[in-house]
Amino acid sequence: MKTLILGLGSPSQGDAHVGLEVARTLHALLEDPDVDIIEMPASGFDLLELVAGYDKAVVVDCIRVSEGEVGELRRLGLDDLELVSKPPRGRGSEYRAKVELARTHAGSTPREISIYAIEVGDCVVKSADLAEIMREAVPRLVAQIAREEFGATVPESDWY
Repeated sequence: MKTLILGLGSPSQGDAHVGLEVARTLHALLEDPDVDIIEMPASGFDLLELVAGYDKAVVVDCIRVSEGEVGELRRLGLDDLELVSKPPRGRGSEYRAKVELARTHAGSTPREISIYAIEVGDCVVKSADLAEIMREAVPRLVAQIAREEFGATVPESDWY
């Protein structure tokens, strides 16, 4: 099954790079020639173009949900994105619009699209504390995705 791991974020945006870090680590662990990785900024891309030709897509990002705890792991389906609060500067609405567009073109999108994220809260956490929380959350999310999406068991000591 041809699979895409799509890591979203930017290393220059602090917490926003966790999607990239999780995607890179997961891809290296799997060592599967049928699994590709693409790294993209969190906005300004066409989801349909990226996922075309894949059977499955795993999207990894950070997220802000009003009742979420910082560092909490989230697994979302396309329908769950309606529950996500709109982050500053409209990023959330732009992301949901692209997902809505993907739903209307079901023939050109993967049969499975899973979205995984780490809750980053409302940015009131000090940056040093947030960095530590993210350092702890990234390996947990890599292990969760490996188990749930690829049936792989990854001993923590093997990769961090």
